[in-house]
Amino acid sequence: MMGVSIVLSQRSLRSKNLQKRNILLKICRRTIILFVLGLSEQDGVPKLENLRIFGVLQRLATCYFFTAIIVLVFDKKYDERDTTRLSICDNEKQSLCRELFNSTLQFWIQWFVVLMIMTVWILITFLVHVPNCPTGYLGPGGKHDHGKYMNCTGGSAGYIDRLILGNTHLYNEPTCKEIYHTKVPYDPEGILGILTGILLCYLGVQAGHSFIYSTRVRRICIHWLISGIICGSIGLILSRGGHSNSWIPINKNLWSLTFVLILASLAFFILTILYLLVDVNRWFTGSPFLWLGMNSIALYIGHGRFGTSFPVQFDVDNTHAKQLAIHLYGAFFWSFIAAFMYYKKIFIAI
Repeated sequence: MMGVSIVLSQRSLRSKNLQKRNILLKICRRTIILFVLGLSEQDGVPKLENLRIFGVLQRLATCYFFTAIIVLVFDKKYDERDTTRLSICDNEKQSLCRELFNSTLQFWIQWFVVLMIMTVWILITFLVHVPNCPTGYLGPGGKHDHGKYMNCTGGSAGYIDRLILGNTHLYNEPTCKEIYHTKVPYDPEGILGILTGILLCYLGVQAGHSFIYSTRVRRICIHWLISGIICGSIGLILSRGGHSNSWIPINKNLWSLTFVLILASLAFFILTILYLLVDVNRWFTGSPFLWLGMNSIALYIGHGRFGTSFPVQFDVDNTHAKQLAIHLYGAFFWSFIAAFMYYKKIFIAI
């Protein structure tokens, strides 16, 4: 959705004759705000030598920045087509070949840059030598594979973070630690994952281009569904159907290429369904997702600060039923806050 918003917002700004340098300043401002908000999410008052550099919002900020720059630098000159109207109201006739060129092929330079970024990710992941570890290792280290690769957590991704950022600036409690008893820190929002995050964000840009340049609802949906099928198929092939012992396993902690492709595939399908339900047929208003989306950053920060405190959450027994109930309550709590802000017209944007 960030990629889709990049397309719509930049075209809106260009339609107002805003210069590219001014758009660049807006991109930088938004990036810095997101990054600083991410840094402020850390518990307590951390010392500078122990400050975690990257996190969820920092990942969003960096992926947004590089994707927005790619779109800004390599976008064609703005045309006069009105991009604010819904395609359901658009009766313009356009050949399928022309539509394919407008929505995809004319942006070949952007695709080339993104594919080069993915090539860099593949080369670093599978060719960089990590001391005392097998080249191309993608496992959790620790007790994995009978403890043969104790300090190889994350392979080259973990090695690069520890080399550039240092152990003290990384996340020290990765999910693999509880199971594999890893000994070295590993950050699931580290540097290398930014590259695959850019691909995910740019696939959203492609969804936005399909929406902008397609002239019929059916073609928009076909574009998105075919994109979802292509992404999902490549992801399943590279992961051998989701097998952990594959060329590129589907791994969220690594933000592996297959994880991003499967995630994008699901996003294309869900976007198509919601577009038909909400915008085209109006069978669904979009609530509560609409409320949550209008103040997503504010709610995320609020949950980070108060998500483990009363009245958002309180201590219950560690049973499946009670844990499920308390987490469902938390989701309803923030949905209520989002609804209150929405109907009071309180919108916090960056």
